[in-house]
Amino acid sequence: MSHSSASPLITITTDFGTEDAYVPSMKGTMLSICPEARLVDVTHEISPQDVMEAAFVLRS
Repeated sequence: MSHSSASPLITITTDFGTEDAYVPSMKGTMLSICPEARLVDVTHEISPQDVMEAAFVLRS
């Protein structure tokens, strides 16, 4: 396993929405495990359980 000085990049795409604490809670957990990670929110507005929409967003 090679070690790199670059911070890990994590992109986040969910159907959680932004009206509650799910996204900040998830991000806090990620950063508690890997404090040097860079988190990038792609979207949290995917329609609930819409895998095709999520795939389209990820591919775009």
